[in-house]
Amino acid sequence: MRSWSRRRRAITLVVALGFVWGVAVTVLLVTAALSLASGADTLQDVRAQATIDDLTSDATIADLDSAQHDFGSASGRISNPVVAPARLIPFVGRQIRGMDHLATSGRDGSEAAAAALTEVQGLSEGSQEGGPARVAMLRDLAAVADDLHGELAALDVGSATGLVGPLHDAVADAAEGQRSAERGAKQLTTASGALADLFEGPSSYLLLGANNGEMRAGSGMFLSAAELRFEDGRAELSDVRPTADLTLPEGAVTATGDLQANWGWLDPGRDLRQLGVSPDFPQSAETAVRTWEAIPGNGPVSGVIVIDVDGIRSLLRVVGPVEVDGVRYTADNVRGQLLREQYQRYEDDRAERRDVLGDVAKVIFQRIEAGDWKLSDLATQLTDSVAARHLMVWSADDPLQSTWADLGADGHLRSSSLTVNLLNRSANKLDSWVDTSADVTTERRSDGRTDLTVSYRIDNRSNGEGPRYLVGPGIEGLAAGDYRGLVVANLPAGATDVTIDGARRFLDGGDGPTAVVAGEVTVKAGTSTTVTVTAVLPEGLRQLTIEPTARIPRTRWSIDGVEVDKAGRTVVRIPG
Repeated sequence: MRSWSRRRRAITLVVALGFVWGVAVTVLLVTAALSLASGADTLQDVRAQATIDDLTSDATIADLDSAQHDFGSASGRISNPVVAPARLIPFVGRQIRGMDHLATSGRDGSEAAAAALTEVQGLSEGSQEGGPARVAMLRDLAAVADDLHGELAALDVGSATGLVGPLHDAVADAAEGQRSAERGAKQLTTASGALADLFEGPSSYLLLGANNGEMRAGSGMFLSAAELRFEDGRAELSDVRPTADLTLPEGAVTATGDLQANWGWLDPGRDLRQLGVSPDFPQSAETAVRTWEAIPGNGPVSGVIVIDVDGIRSLLRVVGPVEVDGVRYTADNVRGQLLREQYQRYEDDRAERRDVLGDVAKVIFQRIEAGDWKLSDLATQLTDSVAARHLMVWSADDPLQSTWADLGADGHLRSSSLTVNLLNRSANKLDSWVDTSADVTTERRSDGRTDLTVSYRIDNRSNGEGPRYLVGPGIEGLAAGDYRGLVVANLPAGATDVTIDGARRFLDGGDGPTAVVAGEVTVKAGTSTTVTVTAVLPEGLRQLTIEPTARIPRTRWSIDGVEVDKAGRTVVRIPG
């Protein structure tokens, strides 16, 4: 009897100890999970920061320190010796190891990011004045970003396989966050190194001022030009000239490839204003270089930089207001000034009338050269401008061109690209009065192909009031405020059975990596019209890349009833 009593007390003790151990393990793991959730939420908030300036703020660095503390606290609880035996339980051990990977990677990643952003913050707050120090700063920035990329790539968030729902989702989110952070660090490394090489020079680029009041495909018309010289960390802009004064004799420069095949009737090689007719910018840039170099008195250039009205607007947010010919330009008024008001000022003086965008750009570049600005501000504005095609860069040097392409700065199209552009053929500056929207619907066929329909609506809000140079009529057959344009639709590679209704079709073929169809429309003042493009997309195409057009106001897109909020390149999945 005594023996059984001792055994019963021993069993009771073991059960009690097991219960206490289970409670202890549960408490440790629950509190660890709460810390993990807190750290993950903080990192999510950090990733949601809208600008580079936000990312390098004291508040963001403090958030990363807080996340590091939360993840470290979770890691400490999970590695507590009390929890160690539970790792041997098959299912439970898998969950604990998943939490451990998540906590450790979160702690180390937050620490690395906070340290890197602190260094970037220091570089951003230093003087940005031109010279060798600028090149050194950019190379330091590239080194910091490269180190961060290496640390992020070494993190192991573990596999989500076999984990319970919330933990599975947390690990999957962490893996995507790690990949996104790696991409960001890699892009910063690439961009900083490319800018360092560019500023170190010596090299010259053709700078083209594009006015969005008279649109081409993916940019405004190139109405001003200058040479931008880079050497020893400094940039110098030559006198800005109207492109109307730079035309070459007929046939002096001939475009090549699809640009010539589709648009040779415009003779784009002789006139910079006739470039930009393809949204695949590298085609226009290569021809622009040859055109510029053929103009008497010009030297060789290594590439092309295009900046438009909203690109200028972004730079004004960095350097502040500037004054040109007695007019004060700010980020708030520059759209109105460059798209409309400048033409009002020269209404009665044709000799004085010119596009002043290039002159404003020259003063802004002088302010940038003086260095009284923050690196994070400039980086934020340049990133936004590049995304929306308000700033594009192309280089004749293949490795550097690959860099601009990787950064999405060269305006190239992809085989999955979808974009619709409206090119002004009215000889006026009406585009800021023209609203456009594209409603896209897709339907998967049983054979794996996809039916695509794009309904492109054009609303001409002009009332015809204003100087003739601004609102027309500029060509025969139009009244003041009337708009004649070319609707150009670029569709994913392999598109077949392409149709266009509502416009006089004049082009059907290929354009770079895409298919293209185009038609001419006339939209009277105060009226609207819709052009419908249909096609069958090839089997295997799973996504569309919606390309921006640089229009002001921008084209509004919806895909299968869902509006696209982004102003820049957007990748959307085709349902089915």
